[in-house]
Amino acid sequence: MKSFSQLGLKKEVINALDSLEFKEALEVQEKVIPLAIQGKNIVFTSRTGSGKTLAFTIGFLSKINKKIGIQMIVLVPTRELCIQVGKEIQNLCRPLNLNVGMLYGGHEASKDYKTTDRNNHIMVGTPGRLIQHVNSKKIKIGETKLIVFDESDQMFDDGFFDECVYVKKRASSDAQFILSSATITGKVRTFMDEEISPYEFLSIGSPIPKNIIQEKLFSEILDKNEVLLELLAGKKFEKILIFCNTRSRCHEVAKFLNDNKLSVRAISSNLTQNERLKHLNLFKNGKVPILVATDVAARGLHIENVDLVVNYDVPTRTEFYIHRIGRTGRIDKKGHAITFICSEDDLRFKNIEELFELNVKEI
Repeated sequence: MKSFSQLGLKKEVINALDSLEFKEALEVQEKVIPLAIQGKNIVFTSRTGSGKTLAFTIGFLSKINKKIGIQMIVLVPTRELCIQVGKEIQNLCRPLNLNVGMLYGGHEASKDYKTTDRNNHIMVGTPGRLIQHVNSKKIKIGETKLIVFDESDQMFDDGFFDECVYVKKRASSDAQFILSSATITGKVRTFMDEEISPYEFLSIGSPIPKNIIQEKLFSEILDKNEVLLELLAGKKFEKILIFCNTRSRCHEVAKFLNDNKLSVRAISSNLTQNERLKHLNLFKNGKVPILVATDVAARGLHIENVDLVVNYDVPTRTEFYIHRIGRTGRIDKKGHAITFICSEDDLRFKNIEELFELNVKEI
């Protein structure tokens, strides 16, 4: 493990990292930062919680001209991730006197004017809202020298492929591109080869940490709630994240657990942005021990000390299994993941096991 001072960073950036008590680079940072400093296009895969945000940000900071506007854009697929990534970059940029803005939906665009009217050097945003302000000429991105497509597999699969291409075309003709993706899907491969080639490709670490205990439990659909209740009563976990495939199932499970005197909140796209953030923060802060969620909470969100993930439903896309169980066992801590499998899910879960070469223990 190298120190940041060994990676070719300028002194002002090293001093900023020191002030935040970041001394040693994590593996993904050690591999990505030198390439980023060289201005290379980079595609890298790395599991969640591995330090990706700092990896794609740090190498560009010393290149920013404080007299110019937006020079770096980070595109993310969800509002929650926009806020999380934005705050992390803001924290890093504060000692350098660099301004970081955040643009995401869920409210009237006019409420963003406080952000767009400021001289931001870095903008973190969801594609739709960022393009809305570009087209209305509230922000200018023609001098952007770095665009990061974060969690790009989800972003492209959620229908933002064309929007990402559009943002790329509106940026500087000599812009650098970094693509961070937990998995390489077909759409990611197309974007890599058609939009940002040539690039350096890095596959960093195992997609599933070895410190996560993975188990599967066979149950018929009608029995799942009772099995879940028995599971939660029989094991001592302090922070539990339960994933469902649909919004209606998510809220039904949360109501069932609440009716059985458990402290639970739900998070799905059915809720307003404020409600989602409120429930997420209650769970993050340990005030509510159980969060039931759709895959809106499976990607990128930094939640400390989740000691059990329950896949109430087998995920509909194989890569979602990686993202879901990556909520536990973060930064080499021990984690635990249990997947409920009913008869119609059996083949889908076998495909997941084969694809990622897993040997999930049956309980």
